[in-house]
Amino acid sequence: MKKISFFSADFRDGRIRISNKIYSAGTFATHLLNQYYKDDTAARLAVYKQYSWHLYDTISAGYLDNTDVLRSGWEIHQILKTLPKLQPFTKLDVEAECIRIAELFTENNADFIREYFNAKAQILAMGINKSALDLLPIEIDKVQQKTADNLLNDMMTTLAFYDRISNDMREAFEGLTEFCNRLDEAERFDEPHLLPIALDIFGNEKLYMTSEYVAMRKTAKSKTIVTARRMFFDKYYSFVLTDFFEGLHYGHYPRRCPICKRYFLMTSARRQVYCNGTAPYTLKGKPITCRKYAARMKEKELSEGNPINPIYKSRCSGIRVEQKRSTITAEFAAMALKVAKEYWQKAKFDDGYANGQFRTDMKRENLYRETDRRIKQK
Repeated sequence: MKKISFFSADFRDGRIRISNKIYSAGTFATHLLNQYYKDDTAARLAVYKQYSWHLYDTISAGYLDNTDVLRSGWEIHQILKTLPKLQPFTKLDVEAECIRIAELFTENNADFIREYFNAKAQILAMGINKSALDLLPIEIDKVQQKTADNLLNDMMTTLAFYDRISNDMREAFEGLTEFCNRLDEAERFDEPHLLPIALDIFGNEKLYMTSEYVAMRKTAKSKTIVTARRMFFDKYYSFVLTDFFEGLHYGHYPRRCPICKRYFLMTSARRQVYCNGTAPYTLKGKPITCRKYAARMKEKELSEGNPINPIYKSRCSGIRVEQKRSTITAEFAAMALKVAKEYWQKAKFDDGYANGQFRTDMKRENLYRETDRRIKQK
């Protein structure tokens, strides 16, 4: 086995198909941005690789301990219990993968590999003349040697995949976050303008995968069959970057909505800033989309007599003065300005907050206390 067969996806014309469902390319890179911190799922995956990492190293050195094999299987099962909370694993056959892991990391397989290592030691101990004539000891079975090679390859590929998955998520998340933060550098949001930013961040990363051509329906309801590329990924990182760059090729890119702070997938070169999701605020007690919220917010900004504006401007001015005097650091000032802006934006739409808690939150000691808390949580 040279691939994690259960982790595959089909790509064609800016679309990705997983488990017979079709999505816009770039969907799963956007999912990672939204799900990375949810329930600390990505962080919890990093806990389960103590024995897997050790087993990988010992096998690479030519020996193993049966207990490590069994414990590694257990660790991977714990990872597989957590993965379905994240995309795209909700759509993959995790149950079948659990069965494969249970059949792979067994004591019988551990014994078989140990015998294989013993046989290799005998071969290496042979004299030069016997080696040249291919005169293997009678007890060395070439078929068993081939079976052992395949089993070892399967085990090593699996160990590497699950050992890397938490780091893959972190590296992909950090890169994609930087990409979203640098979107405004582009004159237009199309491939020629966005690709240089993406390449500057991700460089020429080597993506570990194998591929084959398969037939798929042109659309979910179409009877027309077309050719697609089925890719099998040896690393989660390779999957996310493939999804991201495939999307970028067709003008798809993730953005972060400044209202709800969630990421959404844009599929055109328009400079749409806000998403169509539900805003974290209400209008007269009713839900409102982020785009409508932003429109109403701009209307309120035009109101010269809005009493919250002088409070906000005065506090921001005070923060900048303190930064210039070096009584607060640049990092602290940037976070304080961010918190103040959040309070200000909330006050624009929530009259109850604007007439009450807003003034309290904008006081220097309260604002700086919240700023200090957020910096420590980073």
